Amino acid sequence: MLRRVLALVVPALLVAACSIPEGGQGAPTAAYYRLIQVRAAGDTDQLWELLDPEVRRSFRRWHLAEKIAVNEIRTNYPEADKAEALKAMGDGKRADLPDEKALFVSLSHLAAPEQLESLSAFSARVRSEELASDGVHATIRTWGGDEVPFVKSADDGQWYATLPSAELERLKNFVDRAELNLRRVRANLEKLSRK
Repeated sequence: MLRRVLALVVPALLVAACSIPEGGQGAPTAAYYRLIQVRAAGDTDQLWELLDPEVRRSFRRWHLAEKIAVNEIRTNYPEADKAEALKAMGDGKRADLPDEKALFVSLSHLAAPEQLESLSAFSARVRSEELASDGVHATIRTWGGDEVPFVKSADDGQWYATLPSAELERLKNFVDRAELNLRRVRANLEKLSRK
């Protein structure tokens, strides 16, 4: 009888001990748990809202620059030059996405739902929270070995997930390249209009 009771109680206790705490955005750890809950639910709208507003603005700039450039190519370039120009811009696939959130989702591994079973729930739990001396950057380290950076917004004082430094640099490069491509497209159209 005791064995049967233990067989039922112990797994229930393990699942309860491994469950993820409620999240929020008032502190880095709470923001991390909110991020985990949103990912598990596969809620890309909420995932987008939990992303650093500066990162969201970068995705907006990237998407807008590509959308305008691709539209200019499709509508104003000579037929003989359209295919090559579009190929240089990924055939316009990113520009054809409805908005910057869709661009983020299409590129992000975070957007894939991640169900938390008991063992993965344990590895997803926060092991430590390291707050930077500036008080606006933090790194969450999990028992599973993940490191997730967060930033406190000056606008609303809430904590948001951000990208690691290397990914922020890559994003900046994509935005810069898209804006440069837009300037080139406009310069090419200006030259064509003078002919």
